[in-house]
Amino acid sequence: MPEASSAWFLKPTGEALRSAYKKGHAATSVLLAERWLRDHPEDLKAIHYYAEMLYMLERYEEAIAVYTDAIERFEDAHWGLYNQVGHLYRRRGDFAISELWYQKAIAANPEEAQSYVFLGAAQALQGKLKEAEETYRRATQCPEGWIDEAYCKLVLVLRSQGRFAEAARCLRKALEIDPKYAHAREVLEDVEGALALLADDVQVGADGS
Repeated sequence: MPEASSAWFLKPTGEALRSAYKKGHAATSVLLAERWLRDHPEDLKAIHYYAEMLYMLERYEEAIAVYTDAIERFEDAHWGLYNQVGHLYRRRGDFAISELWYQKAIAANPEEAQSYVFLGAAQALQGKLKEAEETYRRATQCPEGWIDEAYCKLVLVLRSQGRFAEAARCLRKALEIDPKYAHAREVLEDVEGALALLADDVQVGADGS
């Protein structure tokens, strides 16, 4: 017999589902979501909780199916749902398929930088650094979304190619947008350190010639 203190989750309410999700209780969340959605199939937030917790249980195909079903039913939510399916494929290691879903998201909202950032990450994970660079540059030109994040991600692919001066310029741009962007400051310190070492190498070579 369950203790009274734990009986809060036995009734499938929206609040019980939210609470289980916030606690990261994947098994409980999935069961609550299944019961809640039987009577509330239009609760898109619950659908997100359900798919995310299925992923936590490594039930990828089911999570993807939840989102693809939602895509058919929620026309106004396509951008976010496309991104979510892309995330699931990326987490599973199916990077090429995740690219296709991020491209769908970009087509649904080409002015939002976020999907470009996700697409660039999927490309970079495949070693497609030039393609990722182009995608991140497109993201920096978007009028909405994660512009500072786009600059920082662009920096990572530039840094991977040893293009430290370009990386430093992009990081300074990101910090103009968000002066409190701690990760950008950390990476800027790294690339400036690399530039200083390279300059020192040039100076040593000049002195020795």
